[in-house]
Amino acid sequence: MPDYYHRSRSVSFGLLKIISVLVGVGLSIVVIAGYCFTNAAWRSVVKDGAADVAITVNEGSGFAQVAADLENAKIANAFWIRLYTKLFDDPTVYPGNYVLMSGMSYSAILAELHGHDADSVRITIPEGFSLIEMGERIHTVLPEISIEEWAAATFAKSALANDPFVVASGKPATVDFEGYLFPDTYEFLVDVTAEEIAEKMLRTMETRLNAIGAATGDAEGMSMHEILTLASIVEKEVRTAETMKNVADVFLKRLDIGMPLQSDATINYIIDGDNPSPLYSDLEVESPYNTYKHSGLPPGPISASGLNALNAVLHPARNDYYYFLTTNAGEIYYAKTYDQHLENKRKYLK
Repeated sequence: MPDYYHRSRSVSFGLLKIISVLVGVGLSIVVIAGYCFTNAAWRSVVKDGAADVAITVNEGSGFAQVAADLENAKIANAFWIRLYTKLFDDPTVYPGNYVLMSGMSYSAILAELHGHDADSVRITIPEGFSLIEMGERIHTVLPEISIEEWAAATFAKSALANDPFVVASGKPATVDFEGYLFPDTYEFLVDVTAEEIAEKMLRTMETRLNAIGAATGDAEGMSMHEILTLASIVEKEVRTAETMKNVADVFLKRLDIGMPLQSDATINYIIDGDNPSPLYSDLEVESPYNTYKHSGLPPGPISASGLNALNAVLHPARNDYYYFLTTNAGEIYYAKTYDQHLENKRKYLK
């Protein structure tokens, strides 16, 4: 057999091997790209603390311009979101001001951009927001409403103070409307005022509370102001509906025996922080909201409570615990006694 024949076969096998590798790499790239596209298209991955990004769609803007604006704002890749609209969605968007966040899926982004016409805006207020955070978000979507106007609409002696629901709640005259405005997604006309937004959010809180029903267990006999105050603390302490019910019962039992709540969430409210384990020096800050130094509830709510937190306080899960801790990973450990609590801290807070 001539030597050139063997060389020819070797070259052919080599080419086939190279082609196979290239095809394999190409298929891998297609699979990875498909996976990434699928995730971006339908799976939102918005990280905690993700900043709001204001997007304005002007009258007459085509989707190509909107896609470019989304890419410039680091919300979405222009090419992929345009491909998504060609394959799965309608590229029609309405003029207006929108608030989006990095990590939103293409379907969620387009749901917002399809959501209303030029005469209205949509504003989402998450659970746990403070009045200050609400004002900042509202100003982002509706620049005509200043931070000062929002503060005036929600301060202690604003027009809301005479609302029958507020009067019946037992709210002290010196406390503002922190915790009284329900966190939700709202749609308003573009010429809405700060007072109208606050009144709508207050009415929604009243409606949601009526739907949950009367308090049971240790929450019976509490005023609505006390319920909103405790719910706001529960909202900031833990995340799931189940743990909220357990923690609400822990706090209610502490209140019943005059034991300080010792809530880290109230300390963060005082110092405007977000530390799951405040420093010892923070615990010594003098404030009526410091539940380490003062027994009972603070003067008022510290955040906007969602349905889970409100329901947890009104209908807590009875248990034998008086202590709990939350790890950096978000795991909750309960204890019946202080010694057990110290052991949990030694084991789980490293």
